[in-house]
Amino acid sequence: MSEPDGFGELWILWRDHARKSDGRGKARPTYRKWLLEGADAQDMLDGARWHLRSMKPEERPYIQLLSVYLNSERWADECEKERAYQATLAERSANVVQIKPTASNYKPKFLIEFERKQQEG
Repeated sequence: MSEPDGFGELWILWRDHARKSDGRGKARPTYRKWLLEGADAQDMLDGARWHLRSMKPEERPYIQLLSVYLNSERWADECEKERAYQATLAERSANVVQIKPTASNYKPKFLIEFERKQQEG
């Protein structure tokens, strides 16, 4: 069965967190259904990113199947949270100022002594 546009990327993201009973074959038709109903593939992907990012460690063993997650439509709310998070990251990286180290004329005492001896002898 052919993959709907964007499903491969979503599955790769979800697969690392999925339970053993979760499978591509269960999630693909659900994903396709939402695309046919007018859902945006990027919304589903961004929502899944936020869902996985915000999940607490103790919740990970109880992660929903991808098809259940998609049918619950949580991605519709969570996609905006992911986009706000990404915008904050971009803003922070734009505000970073690169500081160049200043040249120093400092020389430790042993180096001054070594250079003096080199010149004398």
